[in-house]
Amino acid sequence: MLPENELSQQSVPAPFMGGAALPVRNVTDYESGGIALQDPSEGLNYQVWRARVLNNGCDIVLNAHEVAEFTLISGTDITEVSLSFDQNMRPVVAYVEGGTAKLYWYDSSQGAQVITEWPGVITPRVTLDDKRQLQSGVSDVIFAYLKDGNLYCRQQRDRYQTEYLLHENVNSDGLIKIGMHKQYRLQFLLKS
Repeated sequence: MLPENELSQQSVPAPFMGGAALPVRNVTDYESGGIALQDPSEGLNYQVWRARVLNNGCDIVLNAHEVAEFTLISGTDITEVSLSFDQNMRPVVAYVEGGTAKLYWYDSSQGAQVITEWPGVITPRVTLDDKRQLQSGVSDVIFAYLKDGNLYCRQQRDRYQTEYLLHENVNSDGLIKIGMHKQYRLQFLLKS
């Protein structure tokens, strides 16, 4: 959760926790999640899930310790992936296909998973900001990215329709990852 939809005035860096603590590449991401898709019964920190771009950029494949590998999204020229889950353990995936950022998410108004395109966006990343059960009423999936040299985010509660400016003139080539750190704050890791 981003209070007032703004970054804090004081930076408090700390190591990432859970799946976000694992090293990522553009084509591999890790996220803590539940026991199975659409099953949050054991909480959202039950196991670490992995998303990978495979088959020469044609598939985004997911797996976890207790879940066999399966293809979630197929396309062409997929070059980046970022994985999260909403509070109901539905996948939320930010990815780049053919140079265009896309978001795969559950749209409650349509009752289905949808894909939304975001032209002009680079390094799209997603995370459920707080996976603790006691925060389920206020937690949110955050979709963050760079555009025109600025850091922005959108939130699931707005159905990703409202763009929030977090920081102007970011001196970076993009986001590496976002996620909760060990002091229970949402952290953004930028490329230097």
